[in-house]
Order: sequence, then structure tokens, then C-alpha cells
Amino acid sequence: MSIAADLLPPDTAIDYVVVSFVGDLPLLRLQARSFARFHLPDDIGRIIVVNNDNDSTSFDQRFEAEVRPVYGDLAGKVEVVRADSLLPGITQSRRGWRRQQALKLAACRLVQAPVSVSIDSKNHLIRPTGKAIYRTPEGRLIVPGRKRWSVPDACLSYFGVPEESWPADVSNIVTPYPLVTAQVLSLLEELERRGETLATLFETKGQFFEFALYYAWLVAQGREGIYDLSAPIIATGLWPHKFPDPERPLRRLVAQTGLPHLHWLAIHRKTQEVHPALKEVVTGLWQGFGLIGSTEEGIAILTAGGMPAAEAAETDDAAEEAPDGDGPDQAGTAEAAAGGAAEAVAETQAPPEPRIDPVDALLIPGFRTGRETLDILKVFAGLTGPRVLDLGCYRGGSTLVMALLGKHVEALIEGRFWPDRLAPILEPRGMRALNLPYDEYEPEAPLDGIWASHVIQNQRNPGLFLDRCRRHLKDDGWLAVVVPPLRSRITAGKVNPGWNVGALMYALLAAGFDLTRGHFVTHGFNVVAFVPKATRVLERHADAFADPSLWPFKLDSRRGFEGDIRHCNWPQEFRDRMATGLSELALEGPEAALAEARRLATIWV
Repeated sequence: MSIAADLLPPDTAIDYVVVSFVGDLPLLRLQARSFARFHLPDDIGRIIVVNNDNDSTSFDQRFEAEVRPVYGDLAGKVEVVRADSLLPGITQSRRGWRRQQALKLAACRLVQAPVSVSIDSKNHLIRPTGKAIYRTPEGRLIVPGRKRWSVPDACLSYFGVPEESWPADVSNIVTPYPLVTAQVLSLLEELERRGETLATLFETKGQFFEFALYYAWLVAQGREGIYDLSAPIIATGLWPHKFPDPERPLRRLVAQTGLPHLHWLAIHRKTQEVHPALKEVVTGLWQGFGLIGSTEEGIAILTAGGMPAAEAAETDDAAEEAPDGDGPDQAGTAEAAAGGAAEAVAETQAPPEPRIDPVDALLIPGFRTGRETLDILKVFAGLTGPRVLDLGCYRGGSTLVMALLGKHVEALIEGRFWPDRLAPILEPRGMRALNLPYDEYEPEAPLDGIWASHVIQNQRNPGLFLDRCRRHLKDDGWLAVVVPPLRSRITAGKVNPGWNVGALMYALLAAGFDLTRGHFVTHGFNVVAFVPKATRVLERHADAFADPSLWPFKLDSRRGFEGDIRHCNWPQEFRDRMATGLSELALEGPEAALAEARRLATIWV
């Protein structure tokens, strides 16, 4: 297949597929308005709306009255189909999130375009858009990538892909997701050949998700190259119910919506549960993009899935709301929704502005540096001197953060892709990104610091790895070791699958590092140790228990100690630095780096 020529020919439009139900009609209305406002009409063949509601007649009636007119000139391209026609025999009890996954694939039988884009009701456009946003200049389709996890593992196994051929990165499972029609149809043919019924597949195989299954099929056929998993993202969203602190993802969302290559926004229904002040931030975004006319209108959508009173007067139908992904099961009136909105507005006359650090919000998600890892990285940058080695830098987020904070960094990662991307950024600043295993690396001079984040679990011999780190450090150098907590699942490459703080302490002491001046914490999915190089190495690792003065706490040399330590010697100043934004910390170094960090963020986020 010629990727550039066959997938999106210049004279061919694309189709959209959205599966919806009554509870999502307010969001679907917002989506329709965004299509009318922002999408190039000639780039759309059809918009296929799948009616997945228990009361199909009610959905059809309300869609025609409340939603279709909002599409404007695109209304004639909208086709509504019922779930029953795509999945015959579907029952009311089987509708909902799992059924929605099957319908997204089944709807491709109706698609006439070579590429369709699967979207959810919560997705809406925020800037002018055409089919070109879904492909790279080289002609590959764009979906965000992520590390493999149990779901794609199960799908790859289902299609018999040998484990040694499993890719390290797979496509994410979020919408919008461009689907190649011919490949989806070949997947459906394969499922039928296996005797699978699409109507029950995702219920009987709960470990499957629709896009993970599709991507695994591409891998099995050797066709995954039609997607670029590393291109700049074109969509972002807010799922506040998945975070203990909804302000954090909201700050990132606000910053990302300013990126010129960001075209789609998704606001999950669960946003109705956040504080009214945060809802007003979301409605402010909608107003800024011209998608709603008033704060009241936006608050009504977020509060109860209804419409404001002015629009509710146009219909006497009830507005229904549903739990996350399930069928509608909770009724409420549009008037009640509007009343709830008014109450929410009254509760917060002057909502606080969200605290946004543009560098935190833009740079870090783009280079796939996790929030918790960033927190502790900021502490390490304040401990160590200027010359730092970054081991296993992945996409370069940690490298660029340390460079932003004034460090002279060398980065090591095996494989050409990410060193090639990082090199043009680092080399003009006298830094390097090397495609080189650590056991082949020798620094030009002893290092002030080594940052080894989520690397040691991949080492067959952690002791030798730590010995090498010590040898490369200055006498006053610092080592940062970040490893995952102990877990039972064993995955490829992770020969040391988990640690706790106590076990990591013992390994570091035996390798010649000073625990008494070290700092230790368990933070998110990170077990962390910052330790300086000790003056000597113990002759025998058992000697560590013979001298209690080597430990930062009172040690019972006979009975040992409980290793599941939450923190040790982690002072308040570290906590303060973890909570400080990169922009503020960067002022300790070259202020000009802030503008550069923002520029870099707009490239890859």
C-alpha cells in the first residue's frame, strides 16, 4: 500500500462516525456547532450518527429537533442510523460503553470514504479544520502513541503475534481516531472467520478495546506503519474524575488549547462533578472559541447535561444523563438543568484563575515526562552540579527540563529515533543525545550527577550498573535512581520488576553511596533515591548491617527493618520545590530558556 497516495487522496473527502445516546445530546449539539463553525465542508463526505439509546425513537426525535439544525450547511451530510441495524439482535441490557466499542467498528460497513474518523459526543472542534490535520507531511495518519499495557497485549496475543514482535509503543485508544476503512473491513472479516459475533465480542472479552484490537490487527498484518505515533497531537481533553486533583489536568488543558496544531477538545460528562469555579474555566474556553453564547449555557451543559432555559423552552422533552459510558438511566428536565446552572453561577461570583505554568503544561506532556517524575526531577536539579548524564531519556523530557534549569546534559538512549530528534536541540547548546548503551559510554570527565529514571529495572545486574554509576561521578557527585514500586505483573524487559525504598537503600549502600546524606521518597509510581557518592565501598555488602551509623535511621542490625518507607530525609524545601513551576525555577538559570522551552513545546506536544 502506498501510504501517501492511497489513504487520503486530494480529491477524496473523509467520513465521521459518532455513537451517541440521549444523555449526550447536549454535547452532541456542541459538536454539531463546532462542525458548522470550523470544518471545511468539502472535506466531509458524511457524518454518521449511530443511535445507541434504549429509546431509539426518542433519540431520533430529539436529534432532529435539537441537533441537526445546528450543523448548518452540513446538515444534509448527516445520516442517523440505529444500533439495531448495525448489530442485529442487540438488547437494551447490552447497550452502553462496551456496545459503543462494537458499534464504532461496525459503522465502518457504512463508510464510503477511504478513511473515517471515529469521534465521541464529547469531542468538539476549536479551530479551522480539514482532513489534512489527520496526516503527516509524509502521508501517515496521526494517532497518539503510548507504552504497551495489558489491553494491547491481549489483542496482540489474540491475533497470534509472537511476543518478541510486539512493539514497545502502540496507538492510544482515544478519539478522534482515524480508521482506514479497508483495514477495518478486513478485521471484521477475520472476526467472522473466527466465529466471533461483533455484538458480543467486547462483552465476552472484557480485556479488548476497539482501537487496541484494530491496531493489533494492523501489527499482525505488518501495516502499523500507516500511523505516526510520535507526531504532534491534534486533540486534548479533560477527564477530571480520573485525577485526585482536577485542577492539574485543567491547567494542562488550558495551555494546550493555545497550540496551533490542537484542533479537537474533549470534555467528559464527569466534569459536572468538579467545583463550579473549574466549570467556569471550561465554559470560558468554549466562549472563547465561539461555541456557546453565555456562561449559563456552558454551565447547564456541564451541570446536568441539559440546555439553558432559553433553549429548553423550544422543547418539552426531558434531558437524560447517564453514568460514565453506560446507557441512560437518570432522568432530569432541561429546566432543572438550567436551575442548577444558575445556582452554580451564584455560588462562585468571581472564580479564581487557574494557576498555569506554560512550561509545565506544554513541555512536559509533549515529551512524555510524567507529572510525578517531573516533581522529583526538579528537586534533583537543585541538588546536583552542572554536568549531568540522563540515562534512558526516552523522548527527552527530563533532558530538556534539566537543560532549562541550567544543566549541561548528555542523554543516552538506545535506538535512533529519539536521539535524532533531541540532537538538533541539544547540540547548539554544546550538549549531546547519543544512541549508545550505558555499558559502552565513558564521560569526557567525571560527572556532577547521573539521572537514572526507570532504568535499573531493565538491568540484568543492578549491582554492576550502580558500580559503573559511582565510577563516573565526581567525589561530590550525586546519583538519582528512580524505579517502579514492587508489582506482581512481570513484563518483557523488566528483569527487576519492582522495589521499595528500603531495598533500594541497601543496594545503594552496598555500591558505595552515602545514605546518611541521601534523600528518599515514594511518589506516585516512583521509588526515589538521591544519594551522594561515599568515600569508600564496603568490602562485603553484609557489612552494611554491622555498622548502624551508615543508615539514616535507627537500625536493628539483627532483625533488619521494614523496607516499605514512604519518605526519609525529605525536607519541606523539597516539597516546596516539587510544587514550584518550571517557569519560576528556570529564573535561577538563563531567563531566555523560557521562550525556547515554549517554542519547543509547540513542536511536539
